[in-house]
Amino acid sequence: MYSKSAHDPVGPFDFSERHSILINAPPSSILSYVRHYRLSDDALIRPALFLRALPARLLRRAPPPSLELQDFTLLAATDRGLVYGLKGAFWQPDYGLRRFDTSMDFLGDRDASLATLILSFMTGPAPRGRTRLVTQTHILCPTRHVWRRFLPYWLMIRPVSGLMRRRMLSQIKARCEKGS
Repeated sequence: MYSKSAHDPVGPFDFSERHSILINAPPSSILSYVRHYRLSDDALIRPALFLRALPARLLRRAPPPSLELQDFTLLAATDRGLVYGLKGAFWQPDYGLRRFDTSMDFLGDRDASLATLILSFMTGPAPRGRTRLVTQTHILCPTRHVWRRFLPYWLMIRPVSGLMRRRMLSQIKARCEKGS
């Protein structure tokens, strides 16, 4: 089993990313928009999703899914946040995804050949009656082999992933504040 160094800055996870935004809306409204958000609706993100599917197309395979929130397993939902999980070999052209029907199935899975991605959306109070929405992405690689396979993928995808998260937060803010 791969063990992390004692001075790893992201705690138990191998890779992490965090973004936040202030929104003039209550947490319930914000989380409703999060649940229904679709990356593929964003005209600037669609080209990135196309490029991610290019290796599969070049290998004449079916393109991978665009990984909408609906493809993730809902692990927890409260009045302040949502936590989703996804397991796969994300570096493969088809993501090597494993689907789970329940959070218990997801949490009980111990396949050491897959990376685990945890995606959370948490709300909290902010100054002047606003709400802070924070999204965090954490990836756990259970073995050194999985970590070595995931690292090049992370280095390529992280800038795009950050852009996608920031655009997602901005669009959720705009929709919440507009009320549509």
